[in-house]
Amino acid sequence: MNNSKSLAEKIIEKDPNGVVVIDDELNIIQFNKAFLSIFNIMPTHKIIGENVNEILAQEIFPDKNIAKDNGVVKHHHKTGKFVKTVTFRLEEEDLFACFFVNITDSFHNKRKLQLMKTETIKKAQAVIDNQMRVAQEIASLLGETTAESKVTLLQLMDVLKEEGEI
Repeated sequence: MNNSKSLAEKIIEKDPNGVVVIDDELNIIQFNKAFLSIFNIMPTHKIIGENVNEILAQEIFPDKNIAKDNGVVKHHHKTGKFVKTVTFRLEEEDLFACFFVNITDSFHNKRKLQLMKTETIKKAQAVIDNQMRVAQEIASLLGETTAESKVTLLQLMDVLKEEGEI
């Protein structure tokens, strides 16, 4: 059993997601290297026993019950990174654990895709507007030439009628 715990600890240590365990006062009990990396925290900085919000230099968890933040996307202002939180309570130890999944790249890609969609919609609207303007101009010109043709043809018919009377 001790072997499997050791294996679980190795997995957590190698996990690319930041992991932090905190007590009910939001003080850090344990963390992995990815936690430091994601939030650009110097490994020499004293972390154990410190408040997680103070270490992260912003209020990541506004409440002591971080389990309610499960699945929430948070923006870390200092690093500009976006993380999705996976939070849960460790009932038997009266602690909380949080996995920080770095979604910065996918967040920015989603934002770029949204901007591209917005630009495409604007361009499509511009094409539609231009086509409507051209169609209106064509209709106007067609109406003018039709009216001119009608006047000319009526004049021709009048001339022919007069000739027929002669």
